[in-house]
Amino acid sequence: MSTFRENLKLQDDRILDVVTEPWWNGPTVCMTTIFPSLIVQQQVNSLSTRHIVPRGPGTFDFVWTHFGYTDDTPEMTRRRLRQANLFGPAGYVSADDGEAIECVQRGATVHESAGTYSAMDGFGVGGADHMVTESLIRGMYGYWRGVMGI
Repeated sequence: MSTFRENLKLQDDRILDVVTEPWWNGPTVCMTTIFPSLIVQQQVNSLSTRHIVPRGPGTFDFVWTHFGYTDDTPEMTRRRLRQANLFGPAGYVSADDGEAIECVQRGATVHESAGTYSAMDGFGVGGADHMVTESLIRGMYGYWRGVMGI
């Protein structure tokens, strides 16, 4: 990458202080889209949900909920809160995600009288023997449109 700079460092690297949780064998990353408006994510010691709440055409609230455990030590709670700065609403990683989502949204709404269709790997819905496909996304949004009466 032409923008990579090896000498860039965080002034406070505690945000990267990751510990192995007893129920995982090491650092993990897992994101699951439950419905177009809800994503559950577990990344290192951070467990959270991202929920989009539509408020009208072109308007929505983006609600984040971060979780901890009742038996977390104060140190672990601080660690989880610091990691929320990676993956939370103003997080280093999430800010980049938000920019990409905004670019896609602008491209998908250029023409009010037209629709947008994701056609990576065809036009149908179903499984694939590879990861370069939008088939499952088309299926999820097809179901969502039916539920929403669109």
